Amino acid sequence: MAALMRALRKEHEDMTVLLDLMDRQIAQFQEGAPPDFNLVRGIIGYFLTYPDLYHHPKEDLIAERLRDRAADQAAGLESLLNGHLDLAYLTRRLATATIDLMVRPEDEPREWFSSLGRDFVDSNRRHMAMEEQHFFPLAQQVLSDDDWAELDGRFAAGRAEVHVRALHGAVLEQVAGE
Repeated sequence: MAALMRALRKEHEDMTVLLDLMDRQIAQFQEGAPPDFNLVRGIIGYFLTYPDLYHHPKEDLIAERLRDRAADQAAGLESLLNGHLDLAYLTRRLATATIDLMVRPEDEPREWFSSLGRDFVDSNRRHMAMEEQHFFPLAQQVLSDDDWAELDGRFAAGRAEVHVRALHGAVLEQVAGE
């Protein structure tokens, strides 16, 4: 398996850990206890940065190569990849709601915040499942070893990505202790 595909799968595993933690925070909040705002902010901060800066561009590059190699098969992936914009919107919406809840907890209805949180978690899970079931297998089937070698080379970690990966690791370490 190409290094890029291994990295994407590992990132999905990491995101799943964070989504599981967010799910527990939402459940705790629905039961009447306040969420761990440090944890929630860390999770949201991760989703506000890492996917759009590093994860989704990798997927977009693979999709571009797929369109070059098998346009007919790749045509169905457009809506999946456009989902990245929807996920970014949901993340920003939840970030704003979290700040509102922290500043004015008495003004924010519990069901409203919980609903936003569940939508965020569920949408991310559905999106990753579709990528794992359709996008990744298609890429592995269609792209050649030469394609993967070139794509792997285009994503050698640069300085900015190394910094964000360190932050990514710190967030995962923080939440692992929860």
